[in-house]
Amino acid sequence: MAFDVIKSIVEAEAEAEKIKQSAMENAQAIKKEAELKAEEIISDAQKKGKELQKQMIEKALEESKQEVNKIFDEAKEKCLQIESIAESRKGMAVKAVIRKVVGTDGDS
Repeated sequence: MAFDVIKSIVEAEAEAEKIKQSAMENAQAIKKEAELKAEEIISDAQKKGKELQKQMIEKALEESKQEVNKIFDEAKEKCLQIESIAESRKGMAVKAVIRKVVGTDGDS
């Protein structure tokens, strides 16, 4: 009878050791799976971050192109205005030069 009790204790200890070993293996597997999942999440976040960065750069470039075009159009309009003013004053400039060269009234 004592032998049976000792045998039961030894078997229980062996079973406990198997359960402990199995739990350790499961814990390692869970840890490894969690590490892989974390790496995947980080990789996805980095990809999304790069894509978002790319989109923001493209948007900024598009907005700056629009602003540059607006500034260019305004500058072109100003140049046309200056050209028009210069053209309208050309006659006065010619008369002023003639007055200087010929005399004040142009009859010299």
